[in-house]
Amino acid sequence: MIPPPPRSFASAPKPVERTQIQLPPSTHNLAELLESDGEIDPTKSIDENRRDDDNLDKSSRRRRNDRSRDRSQEKREKRRSDRRRSRSPNYRDRDDVRDRDRDRYKDKRVREGREKDYERNSRRDRSRSRDRHRDDQGRERRRTRDRSRDDYRDSYRERSSRSSNYDRYSRRSRSRSRSYDRYSRRDRSRSYDRKSSSRSGKDSSGNTLLDTGISIIIDCKGDPDNISYGGNDDSNVPRYNRHGYGNVIGYAGDEKISMESKHRKVLVIENRLNRKRKQPTVRYSDSVYAWKDIDNSTKRSIIKTKASSEEADFSKGQNFISLGDKQKKERRLDETGEDGLLTSGVDYRDIRGDKHLGKSLETDEGEDGEIVDEELFTEQMRRRTIEFNNKLRDDPHDVKTWLEFIKFQDDIASGLNTGVEASTRTKSNKSSINEVKMSIFEKAMENNPDNEELVDAYLKCGGETWDTLTLLREWDNVLKKNPESVKLWADYINLRQTNFASFSFTECVKVFEDCITTLNRILKKLHANRNLEENSSSRESIESILVYIVLRACLFMKQSGYQEKAFGTLQALVEFNLFQPQIFDMSLDITFEKMVQEICDFWDSEVPRFGENNAKGWKEFYRARYNEEDTGTVPDPEKEEDEEEELSSIQDWISAENKADQRHRLALRMNTVNPERVDEDPYIVILSDDIRNFLFNITTRGARLGLIYSIFVFLGLPYTPPGVGTNTHFFTDTFTHNEMKLHNIWPDLEQKPMLVYCLDGVPMEPDHIVTNRDPYGLPISYPVGISELFARPKHWFGCAGRSQLECDADVEFTRNSFKQLVEVEKDYHLKLYHLSFESSCGYKGGRTLAKNMLKENRTNLVLWNAYAQLEKSHDKPQEARKVYQTTLSAYHTFPSSDQEDIPLVYCMFSQLEIEYDNHDEALNILVAMGNQQPYQPNGDKPSSTQLLRAKEFFSQKTMQLSTLSDSDKEDRIAHSYNVCYALFEYLTFGLESACAVYEQALLYIKEHQAERGYASETMWMAYAELLYRHATRGYGGHKPIILREAMERALQLFPNNTLFLGLFIWNEARTRIHNRVRNFFGLALDKDPNVILWVSAIHRELHNHFPYDINLVRSLFDRAVESPSTRSSIVLWKLYIQHEISRDNHEKARTLFYRAVRECPWSKDLYLMGLDILAKDESEKELNEAVSLMMEKEIRIRKQIEDELLV
Repeated sequence: MIPPPPRSFASAPKPVERTQIQLPPSTHNLAELLESDGEIDPTKSIDENRRDDDNLDKSSRRRRNDRSRDRSQEKREKRRSDRRRSRSPNYRDRDDVRDRDRDRYKDKRVREGREKDYERNSRRDRSRSRDRHRDDQGRERRRTRDRSRDDYRDSYRERSSRSSNYDRYSRRSRSRSRSYDRYSRRDRSRSYDRKSSSRSGKDSSGNTLLDTGISIIIDCKGDPDNISYGGNDDSNVPRYNRHGYGNVIGYAGDEKISMESKHRKVLVIENRLNRKRKQPTVRYSDSVYAWKDIDNSTKRSIIKTKASSEEADFSKGQNFISLGDKQKKERRLDETGEDGLLTSGVDYRDIRGDKHLGKSLETDEGEDGEIVDEELFTEQMRRRTIEFNNKLRDDPHDVKTWLEFIKFQDDIASGLNTGVEASTRTKSNKSSINEVKMSIFEKAMENNPDNEELVDAYLKCGGETWDTLTLLREWDNVLKKNPESVKLWADYINLRQTNFASFSFTECVKVFEDCITTLNRILKKLHANRNLEENSSSRESIESILVYIVLRACLFMKQSGYQEKAFGTLQALVEFNLFQPQIFDMSLDITFEKMVQEICDFWDSEVPRFGENNAKGWKEFYRARYNEEDTGTVPDPEKEEDEEEELSSIQDWISAENKADQRHRLALRMNTVNPERVDEDPYIVILSDDIRNFLFNITTRGARLGLIYSIFVFLGLPYTPPGVGTNTHFFTDTFTHNEMKLHNIWPDLEQKPMLVYCLDGVPMEPDHIVTNRDPYGLPISYPVGISELFARPKHWFGCAGRSQLECDADVEFTRNSFKQLVEVEKDYHLKLYHLSFESSCGYKGGRTLAKNMLKENRTNLVLWNAYAQLEKSHDKPQEARKVYQTTLSAYHTFPSSDQEDIPLVYCMFSQLEIEYDNHDEALNILVAMGNQQPYQPNGDKPSSTQLLRAKEFFSQKTMQLSTLSDSDKEDRIAHSYNVCYALFEYLTFGLESACAVYEQALLYIKEHQAERGYASETMWMAYAELLYRHATRGYGGHKPIILREAMERALQLFPNNTLFLGLFIWNEARTRIHNRVRNFFGLALDKDPNVILWVSAIHRELHNHFPYDINLVRSLFDRAVESPSTRSSIVLWKLYIQHEISRDNHEKARTLFYRAVRECPWSKDLYLMGLDILAKDESEKELNEAVSLMMEKEIRIRKQIEDELLV
């Protein structure tokens, strides 16, 4: 409770009219005496009357008890006689004996009761006598004190009677004294007045008289508190006066009402200077916590704007804009009286507190309209809870409603967790929220026990509450009941790979094997009936999922340091499906086990395998062995290191370990390797038993292409499958982007910013905004087309394959893989990727490969165009023009089926001229295409007739062809015609006409509900390229709003496309406006966070200012590594640790290392980074613990760590 304020600050009660009546001074306990039932003898004292009354009470009670006892005895005797008369003589004697015994027992109980009553009464009498004695002593002391006080007052009056001022002061002090005494004994005086008034008489003036000598005060005006506080009980009146903002009159400024207690029955005063920051933990189910208005911001209001514009300030003809509210001012004037003082409204002394005050003030918030309806957050939550309960009661099998109800619990918690300590309350109450969710899950699963989505959500929620053993036990039980659930297996793999407590390399590999074996069992059943068309989609789905799981397993083994097993598993699966002997596909009698035995024989023969030099494949090996021919030679043994490096520090060991990982990618052969080396490191040799559990058979086209492009993902190459956009799982998966390469992500920290610069001789503060950066620094996340495959560096977004690989061993494996893949898969995309990769490795190698491809396919216009683009990518425009001119002059002799790709040649040729600022020649190329005439280099300017004919040609072609066709070739041709039409309009009529062409194409795609598909994304990319060329090299003025609006629309559809992101950031940096970019990242990261968005946001903040905002970057890193979807991203953890090392914050880097290992326990790179940090800090104990942890988690260590290096 709030203690009363100091007496000097307490407000005095209001003066009332009083009448004084003199009573005998000895009558102090008059109220007690009046309450008694006895008669009062006025000749006796109060004590004598009280004693007589007590004696009278005792005698009367004794007489009543005797009469009651006599009546009871008479009744018992009567009942006894009646029973004797009613019974037979045989039982009369026995009854008499029993009755006498019973009476004797009852008499004994009565005597005992009388004795106890006597003892109780005697104790009470003794206690009363002690109380009377104590009261007599207290009265005697008070009489003595009063007599001495009266004597002092009399002497004081005699001394002060000389002056009238002293007289007035004396009367005032007596009045104050009597008022204060009456105020401090309010309860006793009020009850005394009410009881004494009934016995009092009246004097001649109408005043109450009683011959006792006590002064009774009568309030003739009434108490206004009865109206203010709703009653005449003083407990309703607060014993304190509030002063706003939690202040209480009489207390110091730092002592205020605690906000924690404003919803309780008792208010608490706290000292703001000494209060603790940490608040007590409040459980989710606490009555104080639940269904309370924690924050006024949780009130939802619907504001109705003014419908009529006649009252607007601009419509009044005024020359100023009013910032106030007229109605609000009038209301405030109405609330004031004539004297200008506030006479109504909210009283700061109102016991309803600041909550009631807040309600009255909330009506002033809607200054621009009228509040139509408002609903408290608690009321809304309660209403929605009732709605969910009613729905689930009517339909308990509605899984979607169950999941929405469970998710609704997070909304309740987020609404209640508001204010300053919201984050603390959220963390402390997370377990309580999960308990509520688990109870709802249990009820939902009782009605829907077999629903996979519900079971999966239940296990995820339990993972935040259960311990590791309980969690794994629950997962085992669920997988036994649902062994064929693909979704459950995928989530189980994620759990086992990221759970630090239960992780080990061997156990995790076994989980991958179990999952593949289980799904392969389902696939075998589908393969048995693969002639049926209805199961083709099911087979493709299962096969694609198996490809993804094997890719995850290979990436996991590679990142744990087991490169040989990772490459060997991928090689075996590619050989088993892409180089399979034809007889196995033709004959249905050959079982899967027979096929596995055959591939194991191929593997154990140790001939060159997929990706190795001179590899011919399993198909050729099977044919040669069947025909008893030479099956091939075993690869030459790997050269041994001449001398082992001397390791003098832990940094030297880390460097040697990284070099060994990059050197040893492929497994060695058992017949050629040194046995001692195998004994030291048995993982350098991969046997058939290590790979057979990862094998399965692929029979569909989609899964086959998925396996091919999984090779590129495994190697870290940015080549994307055709028809796959950035809204798919291919671009957003966290585990497949851990090999992502980031170039130039860190700004130049050695550059020193200018402290001041001069403008016309005036020193000014320099601008720290970086405006000269290009838009190409973000990670590659966009569909790769010809423009990107052969882009000139720093001129357009590219994807140079060589820069994405770490070592020469990967480069050699990639080259061999491309050579072998293009032989078994006749796909022009693979040929383009192969040519682009060779071009990134070197100009001569790429040109040679292009000529060899054209020798085999002379009529392929796609390859002719790729050859010209290769020349352009190496900044050789003249060579590229020669290739294009040769192609345009000779394509008429090609087969008609090959001539259909000629729009692609015209399109890319005109874009090349625009890129080199030769717009007139680009227009001649497009006019020749539109008029279907041969192209003449450096020809005359086209006439108006030619321009109209070309415009009509492009218009008809774009109307005839659809960019949403099922044919890949038709889509490519339609896309080329649209781009040519837009370029023609741009070169003849300007940018607005070109934009209209793209808008028409995008509208057609939107009408067919494909605005988020692959065709829409590629069209937006072509649109963005035109706008970017115009902004950098185009003629005429550039309006940044055009590019901004286009990129904002594109990012709404494709937020993960870093091409759109890069152009959007680049354009906003030129205009020096940054809020739009931050708002986009804020919304996108809240909606669907992924690795691409986090890295892009961090990259933008690193390069936005110089020097950059360290706290903002750290905040982004913290949010990224705490997000559930990206907390297992090795890339983000590595970047965060590198950032802290670059800022010389080794303590923070060490903390991040332990956190990173807990979230990514399989990453060898993180362990090595941690060892480097710990070695610099010279922490011997932690170094040994880190190495022991690597061994415990079975992380691959190639070179033995000497004990001297850990000291």
